[in-house]
This record gives sequence, structure tokens and C-alpha cells, in this order.
Amino acid sequence: MRYVWRRLTGRCTKCGQWLNGHQTASQRVVDLNARASRITEILGRLPRAQNCGRCNHIVFEEEQGFVQRYLLVDIV
Repeated sequence: MRYVWRRLTGRCTKCGQWLNGHQTASQRVVDLNARASRITEILGRLPRAQNCGRCNHIVFEEEQGFVQRYLLVDIV
């Protein structure tokens, strides 16, 4: 059901971020910084980050769509 809802609302089916780019660049930067600082408070350290395999948006650890790879770690 989550997959169908994300397709209908124009979001990436893997990570849930908006695909149509309705945000300005400054809004995306503010959003990334807010997400990173929230996860930093939860983890007590800077979070690892990856690009989503489908939409290439940045996905931090502890978020939907982050893939644990123990041999290869993507750091932004």
C-alpha cells in the first residue's frame, strides 16, 4: 500500500522523497540540514548518507530507503 501511495503522490517508491522537484534549491538545503541535525541528535554523531538508487536524492541512516552495506559505505 505504501508503494501505491507514493506513486500516486509523486514520491520515490524507495525513499519517499518528492520526485517532481517542487521545492526550490534553498528549501532542499534547509530540509537536508534539518534532517541531518535531527538524526545527529538521535545518533549522537554525524549520520552516514547515501544517494537513493532510484531518484538520487540524499538518504541519511535511520531513514526509509537507507541500505546497510557493510563492505561499501557511501559517505556524502
